[in-house]
Amino acid sequence: MEKNLAPSLRRRDVLLAIAGSTLFVPAFSGQASPRIPPERWVSAHGGDVEDFGLGWIGSGKLGGNAATGFRGHAVIKHPLRSDSFLFLPGWPFNTAFDFDLSTGAVLQRIDSEQDRHFFGHGCFSSDGSTLFTTEAEISAGLGRITVRDSSTYALLDEWSSFGIGPHDMADQPDGKTLVVANGGILTRPESGRKALNLPTMSSSLCYLDASSGMLIDEFFVDEPKASIRHLDVATDGTVAFAIQVQRGAAGHNRLVPLIGAHRPGSALELFSEPEAITLQLNDYVGSVAIANESGLAGYASPRGNIVVFFDLSSGTLAGYHQLRDVCGIAVSAARRAFVISNSFGEMRELDWSTLRERREKRLRLPQIRWDNHLLITSAKHTAHKHTA
Repeated sequence: MEKNLAPSLRRRDVLLAIAGSTLFVPAFSGQASPRIPPERWVSAHGGDVEDFGLGWIGSGKLGGNAATGFRGHAVIKHPLRSDSFLFLPGWPFNTAFDFDLSTGAVLQRIDSEQDRHFFGHGCFSSDGSTLFTTEAEISAGLGRITVRDSSTYALLDEWSSFGIGPHDMADQPDGKTLVVANGGILTRPESGRKALNLPTMSSSLCYLDASSGMLIDEFFVDEPKASIRHLDVATDGTVAFAIQVQRGAAGHNRLVPLIGAHRPGSALELFSEPEAITLQLNDYVGSVAIANESGLAGYASPRGNIVVFFDLSSGTLAGYHQLRDVCGIAVSAARRAFVISNSFGEMRELDWSTLRERREKRLRLPQIRWDNHLLITSAKHTAHKHTA
């Protein structure tokens, strides 16, 4: 999942101009099967600048893809438009697209403001009227939360993220609070993913008032080189979060817990046992998803080639599943399953209670390289991740 994010600006700009005007949207070829889900399964895909884009399957048939010319990261379903999906770029980049998945056409191109770039994630307000995205103020190196009208994407406001490198974010069930994962790592567009502040990096989990952007609370992990990157929120407000460690800057070889949860009014809880699982994760968890019905959270590690599942109420390991370069994970309500994906076009289903794989449901599209995060939507349900 760790691919080059910084092709030459000239090449990238040319492809972006093409993608912004005309998109080639073929149906995926090669495999037609009744195993294709009735839901939409959507993800960024592509291995290099030639085939970066948005891919989707579902509604009982193979779907399509849309070229973008830049690597995508998270995809968000518009809550008020049935076919509208927002495609956010892998950071640092300054353009996002709103796609119509019924046609593959671009409904709107969204550019960040001057001296800003996207950080790959965002969410809509509980009433669907507002879009929030994590961004950076490039010159100052500070994290920002940008507030836009969800109909026109016109800029309404901009708030501090109260940290550096805000990445994933979500709205809380109360509809009044946002939770933001400030990764703590300073990057700039000209240097791609290179971390520029490792000696001073500081990561945090912050809660903001969704109407004003005021800081409600913030939490930190003990390890200074641990970057909180991704999260998902349960219906009771519990936040499951995932960590990536900057091992080269840590100055030690101690195991660092990479997965945890936070409940309102409590301290952060890190799941460090069993140690063999923490070791297997290889300092990197790239995506997380919660199945509310079973109380389990799944954490995917492409470096560890494994997804681990923890019971959020007890903090105990519930199971694991090994899959090479796995990162995408989401919950399918229709299939009562965790769905996982990888960069080899593979998708698997695991029962959300027993975690047993439904081997007969395996799907592989070898022409597709699914990227970090997976989104699953149906007429009545939206699930995601997530997800580096």
